[in-house]
Amino acid sequence: MRKQYLWAMMLATALFAQGCATFQLTQEPFTPKGKKLAVIAGLTNPSSLDAAQALAYELTTTSQFQVMPQKQVAQAIPNYPQLIKGPYNSAYFEIDVDYAKTDVERVKQLHKNLGTDYLYVLWAPTVTTNGQKSWFTKDYAMMKVVAQLYEFPGGKEVGHGTYMMRVDPGKNQIVRDDLQRVTKELAEKTHMVK
Repeated sequence: MRKQYLWAMMLATALFAQGCATFQLTQEPFTPKGKKLAVIAGLTNPSSLDAAQALAYELTTTSQFQVMPQKQVAQAIPNYPQLIKGPYNSAYFEIDVDYAKTDVERVKQLHKNLGTDYLYVLWAPTVTTNGQKSWFTKDYAMMKVVAQLYEFPGGKEVGHGTYMMRVDPGKNQIVRDDLQRVTKELAEKTHMVK
């Protein structure tokens, strides 16, 4: 009974996350001041790196941003990825988000190596699975992501978001529908949709 309850709660969370906003502007009205954008992982764990790679790639197809390839990001930042204190207090099953906790000075230091107009920093500290499979459902792992968008010069936060993305265990990659949903909303709200 407990496993069924946990599975139902995770499914409800996933469905709720899919219908909710994944990106909110902190500066409105927003007018883009450039097109160059880099996506970087704020943690060194595989899920943060995978999310940065996948979102950077998807943003090249859904937005007008000129997205720096992850290979170029890794060449520009020594020992990439590097830890950046993230916008949360704890991250177990749920993330206690507090956007004021981000080490913005560290973000600004790393940006010096990139020279882009925007820096999208993301943290994916947790990936959970429900452990339940049936004929009707697939056992997706759920990756929780917290992200902030900074505008340069200056390093001012212009947007942030928290969202869930499904990870297909068979392919060991993020489900493309989830990537498209996140990147489309970011592109629309920043007036950079293709």
